[in-house]
Amino acid sequence: MAFFNKLLKKKTVPIPSECTELYRLRDYMASVLNKNGFIARSEYRHELPVFQNTVEFFHVLINSGQITKYCKKYGVQSDEAIDIIDKYSTFDSLVDENNERYVEKTMSEEKSYLDRILYDIDPDIVLDDDQRRVVLCDEDYTLVIAGAGAGKSTTVEAKVKYLVDKKGIDPKEILVISFTNKAVNELKDKINKLLQIDCPVATFHSVGNAVLHKQNPEKLCIVDDNKIYFVLLDYFRNSVLKDENMVKKLIMFFASYFDAPFEGDDLNNFFNNIAKSNFSTLRSDLNEFKQNVIDARTKKSVTIQSEILRSYQEVEIANFLYLNGIDYEYEPVYKYNILFSRKPYTPDFVITQGDNTAYIEHFGITEDGKNDRYSLDQLQSYKKAIRDKIALHRQHGTKLICTYSS
Repeated sequence: MAFFNKLLKKKTVPIPSECTELYRLRDYMASVLNKNGFIARSEYRHELPVFQNTVEFFHVLINSGQITKYCKKYGVQSDEAIDIIDKYSTFDSLVDENNERYVEKTMSEEKSYLDRILYDIDPDIVLDDDQRRVVLCDEDYTLVIAGAGAGKSTTVEAKVKYLVDKKGIDPKEILVISFTNKAVNELKDKINKLLQIDCPVATFHSVGNAVLHKQNPEKLCIVDDNKIYFVLLDYFRNSVLKDENMVKKLIMFFASYFDAPFEGDDLNNFFNNIAKSNFSTLRSDLNEFKQNVIDARTKKSVTIQSEILRSYQEVEIANFLYLNGIDYEYEPVYKYNILFSRKPYTPDFVITQGDNTAYIEHFGITEDGKNDRYSLDQLQSYKKAIRDKIALHRQHGTKLICTYSS
């Protein structure tokens, strides 16, 4: 009797909500990972953050070394608690591993189907492994980057057929969008006619037009060139020219791409002159110039202003300064004498804007100090010269801009 009285007097420690939530988190993650199929991020991204407070609570216990004491008090296995928190922290990676296993397994199990998935279009079409992975991937958003002729359209066609055949997706719920009418017509011919899948295939313009029609029954069309001119003119007057930052960007655009500086008050006449002229961009001029960047007599690099410089990279700097209206002098003698120097110090450039002066030194190594043209000793000597020049400008308080070969 005394034994039972003692047992009744013993206090039972209630399990706190954190432990209950911890096990609920364990069960939830297991249910997601046990899915027999591809796991998309949308299947858990809203539910998983619900456990964030519980995870942070146990993180504090783990980092402070209190996890064992806490778990023992409430009858929780500390190793299991740590494992649950670790899984939460790496859950995206665990899902990726699960999806990779699913794709590999499905590629093997569905090989016959995937081999003949586009048989109705062309019996000779056989998807490669990369295309099959794209078809089987069921992520919410999938970005596939491929060059011309890599089989992007073929992959889209196979993806549509897989979604209908294996995932039971209603063709009306699939939208295929491409850029050009030609590409859309080819996709329509293959998907709608040959594969007999009645899903909408359209250009970006027609999709946008359809979206607008849902809210506005008015018939819309792309404006002609005359209307575009007045739309842009109105936009410039009422939006761009009233925004100081946008005006600066506009000036930089015209300064960089047109040899037509705006003068006077007649904005309409200015744009008309541009429309009638045949201006070449500076980019095209520079591309043509770069083909003749070496002086035929001296074999040295030449700038737009026909200056002969020591390197092509210095030519690029000089051309940039010239095109942006920055006055510069190449290899000027530094205004401070250097004791015991055998020759005057001549920085690569000095630039001036009003009363402001700065020097530019261009170094023929990368910013992290590499260049495969130099030996180790040469590189160390070059880097010492860089440090000496920087120290010299710091000593005399002159502004120095450093550029590097990469």
